[in-house]
Amino acid sequence: MRKFFGWLLKAYAFLAAYAVALVALIAATLFWTGAVTGERMKAAFQTLRARPSAPEPPTEKKSADGVAERERILERRTRELQKLDERTGTRLTMIRAEQEALDRKRQEAAAAMAEAKKAQEDIAQTKSDAELAANVPILSRMEAPGIVSILKSGDDARFVRYLRALRPGKAAEVLEALRIDPQFDEEFRRVPSDSPPGTKARAERLNEEFKKAP
Repeated sequence: MRKFFGWLLKAYAFLAAYAVALVALIAATLFWTGAVTGERMKAAFQTLRARPSAPEPPTEKKSADGVAERERILERRTRELQKLDERTGTRLTMIRAEQEALDRKRQEAAAAMAEAKKAQEDIAQTKSDAELAANVPILSRMEAPGIVSILKSGDDARFVRYLRALRPGKAAEVLEALRIDPQFDEEFRRVPSDSPPGTKARAERLNEEFKKAP
């Protein structure tokens, strides 16, 4: 066993010597050919002895990446806000146009209603004038109490219109018959108890109608 280890040590020593000799031969050859000089060897040893430069901290790159990412997010949100603003402006323009169209429709409807009301009033006035022209001759041949009885059943404006259409003498007879009518106080001077507040007596309303222009 000891002999085996002895042979092993001898073989190791032989190989080590052979390697050293080989390295020395290579070094001598390099020096001889000029491939390796003293200055290069010195520079190589200094390079090996010099401390390696510390790597740049990765935080700066991460920080730069974070800033770039925030800028991209900000730009994207800015574009989204611009699009939203454009859509909002378009919608507001549409709403204004719809409101203007609706206002025009309302004005047209109001004008149409006013024209229709005026047409109805004209028709009613024409009908009333025709009725007045047809009835005045008949009333003129009646007695004053009979005329009062007929006129009392109509409204105040109709009462005054017919009274004005009669001859002055006949109109005076009608007013006198109205004054001595037994129901004059009850129907013309008193206000019904179930009338709303502010209701005027019929005599007062007729007086106001007489003051209006015919």
